[in-house]
Amino acid sequence: MNNLVTLNNGVLTATSKEIADHFGKTHKHVLEAIKNLECTDKFRQPNFRPSFYISAQNKKLKCFDITRDGFSFLCMGFTGKKSAEWKEAYIVAFNRMEGHLIKTTTVMDKINEVLLTMEKDKEVASICSKGLNEWKKLKKSHKEEVDRLVNESQFALNLG
Repeated sequence: MNNLVTLNNGVLTATSKEIADHFGKTHKHVLEAIKNLECTDKFRQPNFRPSFYISAQNKKLKCFDITRDGFSFLCMGFTGKKSAEWKEAYIVAFNRMEGHLIKTTTVMDKINEVLLTMEKDKEVASICSKGLNEWKKLKKSHKEEVDRLVNESQFALNLG
């Protein structure tokens, strides 16, 4: 897993599962650490959003989508060589992606443009059944373009 930082609904995040894997910790212990954080609900709610992942056994398991601030609050207390290495790489990845997004919003603009076009095409398609068949073809193309643009905007961590 090289992509620790991802763009999730316009917010840079990492999951608690990914953090556990990368820090060499059990996910259960990371979930306990999140539960035991001494932060306010005002901080917790936007920075630790409940989510889920599908396990290797195809089970839906609880995790959290964690923002940069949440990551800092949680992981900066982790210790050890591997933790130090990951903390540094994570900060570099967030700063790199943030800089990229600030310098050029073209990827986000393109995603928004494709989504807007997709919504307009859907409205037109709803006028008649023939249009709905055309919408089915266009929808796949639009989704593929959004996925391509999102993937293009992701950065991998480079740990020498």
